[in-house]
Amino acid sequence: MPGEPLFPRVEEHLRASGLLGGAREVIAAVSGGSDSTALVLLLAGGSGALGFRLHAVHVRHLLRGGVAERDAEEAGRLAGRLALPFRALEADVPAGRKKGESLEAAARRLRYAALLAVAAELGPGTFVATGHTLDDQAETVLLNLGRHAGRTRGGIREKRPDGVVRPLLPFRREELRAYLVERGIPWREDETNDDRRLARNRIRHETLPALERLAPGSAERLARAGAAWSRRLSALDEGIDRALAERQAPLEGPWPRELFRAIGAPAASRLLVRAAGRSGGVPGRIQLQRSVARLLAEAPFSEALAGGRVIAELRAVRMTRAAKLTG
Repeated sequence: MPGEPLFPRVEEHLRASGLLGGAREVIAAVSGGSDSTALVLLLAGGSGALGFRLHAVHVRHLLRGGVAERDAEEAGRLAGRLALPFRALEADVPAGRKKGESLEAAARRLRYAALLAVAAELGPGTFVATGHTLDDQAETVLLNLGRHAGRTRGGIREKRPDGVVRPLLPFRREELRAYLVERGIPWREDETNDDRRLARNRIRHETLPALERLAPGSAERLARAGAAWSRRLSALDEGIDRALAERQAPLEGPWPRELFRAIGAPAASRLLVRAAGRSGGVPGRIQLQRSVARLLAEAPFSEALAGGRVIAELRAVRMTRAAKLTG
């Protein structure tokens, strides 16, 4: 229950969920903010009992100059205080951003690529843990609904197939901050989180608080809806992955045209979302509906989708990727 001490609840959640079952090494992604700082502290307390070695990894995006350097220094100090192996990495977001991709999406894509590269280096049994909370889940549901993509993108998954896990997803940001305050642990505030030009920040600072005033408990209900959608998408993904394996077709294509008729419209939409996501694209609902309807028909076509193109021939379908920004 929320009124009980946080650490035992987190430890019990990890045991009951099996989220870190089989983990030999766990990489905690630490930005220096409150959520990731709490993540590192809580995982450090449970690593011995749960049988894994914890690493702290900070990724700079080369977007915020000296402020970002101080974030990295704070993350390093936390790791040193806890006697954890620490790495500070760079992900060059300005250089790696693709055409049509937001800075936030590019930073997320490149950050995960950097973290997963470290996981691959550490070997089998390595998980990447991020500090996403129940509040992040609720925000993501509203964000995807605003993009008319809620049922094709769902919420934040507790565990991804690539080994990314979110141990703090059932917990509120305010209780993580209270946990840090009780222990005198500082954290960094990212000033970009207050930029109301960004849709997620408007949801965080305006939409969700307004919903909570009108209907207390809205964040918890939205988070439950996000978890349910994510479970549905996981089931779709399992079916898609089986169908791709049977045809020896890669996720990013090209695909046999009959695949789309075999898996049906919901899975076909999900496949296009996943393939577009490989290059940072986010298809809208109307785009997806149109493309899937045409894919399930017989005629060849070519049309724009998520900054690239879907090109369907009689027997094969391929997707071109969004180009990188230049200059």
